[in-house]
Amino acid sequence: MAATLGWLAVKGKDDAAVFAELDLVRNGDTSPRARRGFCLALPSGWFVVVARAGSPLLTEDTLLPLSKGCRVVSVQHDETAYSVATCYDDGAVLWHVEHAARDDEVRVLAASGALPPGFDVLHARFESEQDIADEEGRDVDCFVALPVELAEMYTGFEYDFGAAAYGRAAFDGWKLGAEVIPRAASRRLRRRMARSARPWWRFW
Repeated sequence: MAATLGWLAVKGKDDAAVFAELDLVRNGDTSPRARRGFCLALPSGWFVVVARAGSPLLTEDTLLPLSKGCRVVSVQHDETAYSVATCYDDGAVLWHVEHAARDDEVRVLAASGALPPGFDVLHARFESEQDIADEEGRDVDCFVALPVELAEMYTGFEYDFGAAAYGRAAFDGWKLGAEVIPRAASRRLRRRMARSARPWWRFW
């Protein structure tokens, strides 16, 4: 699993509709593996858009409207800080799982909604792995991977698998649409993404 990653997956809405609503266009680039700025249609019917942790594409403001008439799963993961997976269904949050360890406690997990059937089994496995790590005196956070694995189990998409694992030749590249979209939400999204692309040390 990558140290930091972000992606969303949509089922029940085709890729053209997803791109139109997110104001994205294909740029002709391809990649054999998942990378920020690429997408892939899975045989299972999920359409995956790979962004980055913290991308405006992965905010609730963006994904709640996108989930109208379909289902959307989003993932954001930073192995040093947090991990979160959320499922939206027809304009509402269906379930949400979030982990952000504190200095003195790594077994911190917030879960709500109609969680997938496999959640309890997954949680028990991570509890066991953390028990073993604690007994061995290893300073590791096992739980940070739980939301990501839950989303992977739910959608069938694993970031570390290449396109060939899904029977596809490559991931397709995307970029923000160049045309002016007469929607305030799209303009705000473009501005937020432009700001997020600046180096952390640049304030202008």
